[in-house]
Amino acid sequence: MNVASKIAIATLSSVLLLGSSASFAAEAKSSKEAQQEAAKKAAEAAKSVPEADKKFIEAEINRVKELSKKPGESYVLYHKYPQLNSGLALSYWGLTEEFSSYEDYLKRTSTLEGSILKQPANLPAGYKFLSATIEGPTKGKFVDEVKAEGKKSGKPIYAKKIDWKEAVDIRLKYSNGKDTLTFSKYTKDPEGSKKQGFFNDNLPANVYPKSVFWYDGGKYEYGISTSTNIPREKKIEMLKAAVKK
Repeated sequence: MNVASKIAIATLSSVLLLGSSASFAAEAKSSKEAQQEAAKKAAEAAKSVPEADKKFIEAEINRVKELSKKPGESYVLYHKYPQLNSGLALSYWGLTEEFSSYEDYLKRTSTLEGSILKQPANLPAGYKFLSATIEGPTKGKFVDEVKAEGKKSGKPIYAKKIDWKEAVDIRLKYSNGKDTLTFSKYTKDPEGSKKQGFFNDNLPANVYPKSVFWYDGGKYEYGISTSTNIPREKKIEMLKAAVKK
């Protein structure tokens, strides 16, 4: 390759690099401008809300925030001014419950209907309970009811306690100090995979954690994930033992 060709290639590479840099800079600027514009619009929209309503909203959110700290206390809030709630008409409090004690977790699941997760009898030696989370529903008949009641009330914000009985998502985690073993239950995505029975994740062989999923045709799908080389059949046996229907 002659000198002129080398120079031409180097020049072209520099132009392309500069072009890419300029493109990234333009995108970053555009994103920043969009955020600033959104913040400006939100501030302008908030000006139209009476101060008395703003104070009522703040007090009500603080009240619900405290109430929702107790297990089983879940609330749906209807916002008359969605511009004060990121453009959303509803917000949820207390639907995600976290547990650092397996006994407390079991006590909560004893009040629920439908399938739950429990510690499998065939849990590998050395693994101890780490944490658990339970999530309630954000869809259902109650959503339309809250919207209708909220609009009818005329209040700046309307809060309603919901008494849900079936968890839509559960995570149960164990650790041996090096690896985290996670059992999960979650609502089946109707637009997702059509696979049934037990099946592996689609991740490359060198990507961890590795998961095995179980779908038996119902509303929920279950899974187990770990970063250790636990045999697939062992994972399946543990997952089956962890699911209580």
